[in-house]
Amino acid sequence: MRRLQYDTRPGKLSFAEFIELFGYGYKLATKITPSFLPLILAQAFITAAQPLLVLFFSARILNELSGERNARMIIACISFAVGAAFCMSCAKAVLEREVESISSWDRAYHKMQMFLSERFIEIDFPHAEGGKVNEMLAHMDSLSRSGSQGLMNVYMFSRQGAEQFFSLALALLMLIGPFSAGISIAGWQIWSLCVFFIFGMLFILRLQRRSLVLLENNTANRIRGNTAKAYYTSYLKAEKAAKDIRLYSQSASLLSIFESCYDIKTWLPFFFQSGRVNGYMLGLLSAFGSCFYLMAGYSALDGSASVGGIVQSVGAVTAFSSAAASLIMTLGQLVSNAAFLKPMKEYWSLPDILAKGARQVPPQEAHEYIIEFKDVSFCYPGSNEYALRNLSIKFNPGQRLAVVGLNGSGKTTMIKLLCRFYDPTEGEILLDGINIKEYDYWQYTALFSVVFQDFYLFPLQLGANVASGKEYDKGRADACLSSAGFSERMRTMTDGLDTMLYQTYDDNGIQVSGGEAQKIALARALYKDAPFVILDEPTAALDPIAEYEVYSAFEQTIGGKTAVFISHRLSSCRFCHDIAVFDGGQMIQKGGHETLLADESGMYRKLWYAQAQYYVDQKE
Repeated sequence: MRRLQYDTRPGKLSFAEFIELFGYGYKLATKITPSFLPLILAQAFITAAQPLLVLFFSARILNELSGERNARMIIACISFAVGAAFCMSCAKAVLEREVESISSWDRAYHKMQMFLSERFIEIDFPHAEGGKVNEMLAHMDSLSRSGSQGLMNVYMFSRQGAEQFFSLALALLMLIGPFSAGISIAGWQIWSLCVFFIFGMLFILRLQRRSLVLLENNTANRIRGNTAKAYYTSYLKAEKAAKDIRLYSQSASLLSIFESCYDIKTWLPFFFQSGRVNGYMLGLLSAFGSCFYLMAGYSALDGSASVGGIVQSVGAVTAFSSAAASLIMTLGQLVSNAAFLKPMKEYWSLPDILAKGARQVPPQEAHEYIIEFKDVSFCYPGSNEYALRNLSIKFNPGQRLAVVGLNGSGKTTMIKLLCRFYDPTEGEILLDGINIKEYDYWQYTALFSVVFQDFYLFPLQLGANVASGKEYDKGRADACLSSAGFSERMRTMTDGLDTMLYQTYDDNGIQVSGGEAQKIALARALYKDAPFVILDEPTAALDPIAEYEVYSAFEQTIGGKTAVFISHRLSSCRFCHDIAVFDGGQMIQKGGHETLLADESGMYRKLWYAQAQYYVDQKE
């Protein structure tokens, strides 16, 4: 199996790293959802305060009933309790709805995916094309789905932690603060009870740490399994895979893969350890509560405590111990989660690779751009082999240039450099005599309309695919589809430009063939109306004659634009002004068709006659 470029193990963190990642998680959650912290704090405070507020007034009512029985005081306490409970219930309902809208699993996962997608669009292309970033994204998705680790953990557990913190603080105020019931318990008894509780919690924390280590290891070890599960699940749903699954009897292999992905046995030690921790926790809480009840009972026997005071103290200590135990468990989850925030931080902190200039690109109106490669060489990141070497070529305004050569000869690499997906390793590329690195990146890339062989269409309306957006000029989109040779197919579509492509989201969507999809992609390139048009073998699914017809029609459609046509089929590019022949990452020939064909020792002549018989047979 291929070695992963990205290390999925969480690793041990220093205290400083933990603090940094812990804070980063909340900073990121707030950046994605600005209302996240204020809403969960407000909702948590009200949720924690409501039962304790009722407990506080109930104790006062009981004191009055067992004491002076002042009707006005009783009515006032009841009114305050009911009114406050009603107001807090209303506020709680509103806040819970808002909090649920941002921190429910589905909403949080959606927001995280949107955030990752936006960042993916922003990062430089070398990162996007590299395998490491794809592994990072798969890793983060797996963490989200495997126990809601990473950023999802911040969304899911912060709400619980905040509520438990407020419950702890308010219960403490009702025990020893200004709102206490005034129960008289000996100091040594209080200290003994505190020491017992602290040591019990430390013991449980040690057990919990073992549980969290098992969780970390299982999560890290399941990354590949979860990635494989996601891949093969999408494979099962892919319409093209349905034929292979049946013809090659792949069901047994797929079932075996899914069985290994869903192997529950690796999680059993974690479940057993978690159950053990919960059992000890319940035992500690029961022992702590029992001890306090005994102390409060002795206090009541000597008459030093009121009935209401006993009720308030017992309720407060129950809330305090429960909140303390739950808070420690939640904090343990958040502490353990810090290591899983590391891939998110690394992903967001990916450095810029391409130079970003500030020079403005001259406006396209009435401007003829000249782009020139000057002794350009290039190695892909992580490789010492040159994919392109010592290339010098000029793209003149209105020129039709064909680029031909065998696979791996450097044709597409040249296009990637021309479009600034990468910067040259050596040499420079000039726009109007100025290095393209000095220009604003997005203004420069706007100069190109490119159709690659591996183009992609979305399951959206036909017109939205052509215009790359919901709002578009319908007349212009229709004209571009007609120029791309799609008008005949358009006549069969009753909804015209509103026709949905594919049935991914709409059962009424239409399926288009590979050749039809290519024509839509060509129409999209025309709609952009950029001064440079590049076709990087987008018609590979067509036969040679059909490809020639598409290229010829496209050549007439683009008018005075500068165009680059890349194809394995030499006959498709005869109309071009010049033909550049690539081999081994170098341009070895350049000239018109007749000139190159006359060179008996040249590669172009050899390729031409190797393909010529095939073309003749096709025409016959």
